[in-house]
Amino acid sequence: MIDLWQPIARHLIFPLQARRERSGIPAMLRELESSQYWSPNQLAELQVERLRTLLVHAQSHSPFWQQRFAISGFKPTAVHSLEDLRELPTMTKRDLQQHHGKMLSPVHPGRRHSDKTGGSTGEPVHFSLDSRRFYYRHAIALRHNRWTGWDIGQKVAYIWGHRADLAPPASRLSRLRETLLDRVIFLDSSTLSRQRMTEFRQRLLAYRPRLLVGYANSLHLFARFLAETANGDYHRPSAIIPSAEHLAPTQRTLIEEVFACRIFDRYGSRETGLAASECGQGQGMHVAAESLLLEILRGDNSPAAPGQPGRIVVTDLLNYGMPLIRYEIRDVAEPLAGACPCGRGLPRLALSGGRVADFIITNDGRMVAGTALTIFLAANAPGVAQVQLLQRMRGEITIRVVANESFGLETEAFFARELPRFFGSDMRWTVEKVAEIPLAPSGKYRFCISEVDPAEAF
Repeated sequence: MIDLWQPIARHLIFPLQARRERSGIPAMLRELESSQYWSPNQLAELQVERLRTLLVHAQSHSPFWQQRFAISGFKPTAVHSLEDLRELPTMTKRDLQQHHGKMLSPVHPGRRHSDKTGGSTGEPVHFSLDSRRFYYRHAIALRHNRWTGWDIGQKVAYIWGHRADLAPPASRLSRLRETLLDRVIFLDSSTLSRQRMTEFRQRLLAYRPRLLVGYANSLHLFARFLAETANGDYHRPSAIIPSAEHLAPTQRTLIEEVFACRIFDRYGSRETGLAASECGQGQGMHVAAESLLLEILRGDNSPAAPGQPGRIVVTDLLNYGMPLIRYEIRDVAEPLAGACPCGRGLPRLALSGGRVADFIITNDGRMVAGTALTIFLAANAPGVAQVQLLQRMRGEITIRVVANESFGLETEAFFARELPRFFGSDMRWTVEKVAEIPLAPSGKYRFCISEVDPAEAF
């Protein structure tokens, strides 16, 4: 069907809304559409320029960074390359939790936008953005969404679980924007049941969005539900963007088969915004290098070589309201070498199994991706309806199991046979039967929770 409203939303309402908000998003988007095809050297030069400006601003206006620079002997004016930044120690989530107020800069462009994230433990992490960075994030998201074939003004549906994001717009004007420009509907996946997924199917059939965005695990569960119950009677979008959680290869395969469209995976966080996205070539994710500097570091803090996993350290190059510099995001990735066939010069990475907090740390220092393992357990262990791994200390894991009728000695034998293959023979484990595995405060399903300091692995 021809969407007659889309060009009106794209070419009339979008620029008028940006002018009313004084957001500058259309101009930002035009710049980003051009800069994504710059050479790697041009992009690196832009990063150095923006990095130096940010560091000088932080030294002048942020009490936390004034003290951190002084203690470490770091001089922002001496930064002439991206490598020079390695002289500055990294910062942690604990730094952000304890010193958020001192990180704020009283001098920044526009008003401050505040937000928080539940983090890997459910403990809130507060952060702030200045207005320019707030709108630039939106422009980045629009650029990456357009890589899927979607365009501004076309319909979008979200299968989403974070209750703060699901709150209805507060004002009449916001509701009009959601209806006429964003053209978005939200399907609440904070709890999932057969009845709720039936409602999802019906709403999507009625709304027929071009793009479907959702939590990776919620999308997977919904795809399984449709495959088993819908007999082909459901809406198929043109593209799908999984978000917020690690997407396992088996999940990707099923979702793409059920919806008969391509997945465009992406990576980001509430603190940093959208950090990297797939372009459709299937060769990793392109980093939003105009606004973020992503370092991928080994245990000795040296840069990881292509194909080597390392922890991600993020610097937000454009947030002057609360400078976030060398932030240990606690995720793992591998840098990718060479040029992408799409022609974009943006650097690329491949995620290595999800959050650092979603890895089990073995006695010999290996990190085992809990997400992939729990999918294996749920799919193959007899008598297991749902599973979650919990590690409170190195050398031990608890396997939380929602059991079905066939749970018994065969289940225990399966664990005894298979777990040493992943963790080694010296890992201690216990099985804990539970009635249900609750959602995290963020609304996400956590297949694996590790309370072990990831530094023990690095």
